[in-house]
Amino acid sequence: MKKFIVILIFILSICVVDPTICVYASGDFYGRVLSTNIYLYSSPSSSDDNQNQIFMLPITYFVKLLGDENDLYYKAEYKGVFGYVKKNEVSCIDKTPITPYANNISFRVFTPSGANLRTSPNETNGISNLVTTIPFMCTNLEFYGQALGEEAISYKGNIWYYCKYVKDNKDYYGYVYSPLCDLLTNIPQNTETYEYITPNFDDISQNTENQDKFLSISTPLQIIIIIAVCLPCILIIYFLFKPTKIAMQKPNGSKPKKEKKKISRLKHSDYYEIDGDYFN
Repeated sequence: MKKFIVILIFILSICVVDPTICVYASGDFYGRVLSTNIYLYSSPSSSDDNQNQIFMLPITYFVKLLGDENDLYYKAEYKGVFGYVKKNEVSCIDKTPITPYANNISFRVFTPSGANLRTSPNETNGISNLVTTIPFMCTNLEFYGQALGEEAISYKGNIWYYCKYVKDNKDYYGYVYSPLCDLLTNIPQNTETYEYITPNFDDISQNTENQDKFLSISTPLQIIIIIAVCLPCILIIYFLFKPTKIAMQKPNGSKPKKEKKKISRLKHSDYYEIDGDYFN
């Protein structure tokens, strides 16, 4: 156990000294959604939040934080969709969650005429915001989140689904009017537990800069550097676990040399056999 601790401390000390190793261990920041009505925004401006809303983020899940935008917003990404989140609406962790996003959430278009996929949650713009038409009974739709938009059908509400639609091996993103859809998968809660922190994106920037410098070196030189760093570790492990002296034995199960020599002396010593009748 002591040897293992010594090795661990030695390797960690090398990582601290050599940033080319540490850079690969740097983590990402994720922001957790801990309440409802938290949005991913298309613009970092609070003057017109309703117009900038992309979709509502699922509660208990995460967005990946890409950096500070200003005093109010982080740059963020959710399953390939880039935007912004308000700093006071997410709680940050410095680890990568096991399940950061709500995956495998889908729904179906059930209207015989199909449904339109649009770039904004409204139909008043006609074909100007039309992406494509989703056919009847289509289930190839990945749900990302809800958004508030136009009440396209009277008394049917103003909820739209932001989704990814895969057609002919091509991904299409946009909004579908929710009253035209059904069978939305229930979104389970993410029960992972973490400690929350205040992120420092300067550390990530420094690590990224160090990584870029290391990767700019030619491949042979990178290999030489890695070998030079790892060699001391190998030597330390060898000397710590180097086998101690073991009594050498000859083949066929013969006895060790010292024991054999002792037996040899015994054979050459003088001794007498006395008949039992001698004392009678």
